[in-house]
This record gives sequence, structure tokens and C-alpha cells, in this order.
Amino acid sequence: MNRRQTRAIFPSTRAGYEAFMKQAKIQPVVEELEEGAKLLWIGRRQTDRVLLYLHGGGFLFGALPSAPAFWNLIQRELDSRGIQTDAVMLDYTLVPDATFPVELRQAVLSIQHLFTLGFKPGNIQLVGDSAGGALIHQVLSHILHPVECVPKLTLTSPFRGAYLMSPWTRLIDGEGSLLHANDGRGDVMTAPIANYWGSKVMAGATPFSVPYLEAASAPKDWLGGVDKCVKRVLISAGGLELLRDEIVHYGNRVGEYLKDTTVVVQENGIHDDPFFDLFVGEKGLGSLTPKILDWIEEGFTG
Repeated sequence: MNRRQTRAIFPSTRAGYEAFMKQAKIQPVVEELEEGAKLLWIGRRQTDRVLLYLHGGGFLFGALPSAPAFWNLIQRELDSRGIQTDAVMLDYTLVPDATFPVELRQAVLSIQHLFTLGFKPGNIQLVGDSAGGALIHQVLSHILHPVECVPKLTLTSPFRGAYLMSPWTRLIDGEGSLLHANDGRGDVMTAPIANYWGSKVMAGATPFSVPYLEAASAPKDWLGGVDKCVKRVLISAGGLELLRDEIVHYGNRVGEYLKDTTVVVQENGIHDDPFFDLFVGEKGLGSLTPKILDWIEEGFTG
């Protein structure tokens, strides 16, 4: 399917959010930010802790319909452990309606807004899947290598944590690419699809923007100083997914500069595996979700 066909089948981020909130009987809370960005609260709880979710979809599509359900599940599981936290997702502008650095600018504005609400960096955990994981990379890159046309993001302390689920670290196949390592072995993503979507996102990219857009193409020392940006990082990949080796490689690069970096490869997992478990109605938490839950809990209590 091409981009237009996929958009026609899957709902927008806002529509998917509202459908979940209606089904869960939770009052939607939407905050309009500058430049068209919106914050969609998944149950506003007035706590001092928050998960900021940056959604996937190749920067071309809205969040998977199961995404708000997943983060509400994490929220409820944390509740059962005596840890209350807010959860909010950013509804950012998609390609081709906007291109880099618009999505980065919107992510920075959302973080700055959380600061104005009283959330401190040490109580914020950034979470993102696929392109959302790539957007977390952009945020960390912007702190280390500020983009002139994006508001400066000044931290009084590092973020509590960042979790990247199946981050889209390689957008286009090229020299040194590890994309084909697992192609055709059961993943929802294939190399032709990934390259097609990646070409849309990278259209018009300049040498300056490439290290922000495609983590795999960033200079080796690009993430030097990331330990001043975030206290801990969790990165997960599916054992069957196309991006597996690229993701592990990126995790190792993060680990060179941040000791508390954990890379998990889920046996027989696919791209965004926990979201697809919910999407198809699987019972139970699966094998990866408990690890995510434990890691987030440790971040807020450690």
C-alpha cells in the first residue's frame, strides 16, 4: 500500500485517541499548542510525573489505534504498584504537510509546555515507537547540537528516562545498512516499504539535517554528552524485525556515552510488537511489555 491508501485505512492520531477515550469512558483532554501541535492527555491525573509519548507511523501516518490503549495499560499497571503518573501523547504534523524540523519543533514545544505545567525533567520519561523513537533521537540531538530555527531546550536536570520501541534509525537502505538482515522472516515491515516511506521523509534532506533524521547516519561521536540529557535509556527491537540489527547498533552507540543504556531484543518479536498484541486482541502482557513496565517503574522510583 502507498501512503495515501494507508492513511485512508488507519485513523488520524486524534481520531484514534478519541475512539479509545470513548471506549474506555475517559474524558478526553486536548491542549492546543503553537504551530498546530496538540497534546492529547490519556487520563489527566494531576501528578508530578508524566510519560510523554511520541507516536510512530513513519512521520507519514497517525499513531496506531492501539497506542493510547497501550500507554493507558502502562498507566493502570503502574497504579496497581502504587505509582501514579500522567500520560500524554503529542499529535504532531505529518509529512508532507510539514517536514523537518517542524516535528522536532513541535516536540520541543510540547516539552516546554510540560515544564510550564510544573513537570520537572527528572520526572519526565520520553517514550516513542518507530518514528516516535526517531523523534526522541531528534530531541536529544537538538539538545546536543541545537537547530537554529527550533526553540532551545534547556534542562535543569536530565530527563528521567527515554524508551525507544523499534526506533526507526535507518530510513533508507544505503552503504553500511543492516536493513536486509531479517527481511522476509515474519515482520510487518519489509525493505521496499521502509525504503519507500523513508524516501518520502528524506526528500529534500540536507547534509545538516541527515544526522537528526536518520540516527544511523549520524557521526560516530554525535551522541557525546547524552548522559547530560537523560539518565537512562531503554531500546527494544523484535527478533524478527527488519530494523533489528540497525536498532541494536544504535543502542550500542548510545551505550558508549550513557552507561545506563539497556537494549532488549524480543524473541520472535516484530516491529512495534506490544502495540500489535493489543491491536489483534492478544490476552496477557506478552514477553516485552512486563520489561517495559518494570523499567519505567524503576525510573520513577529509583
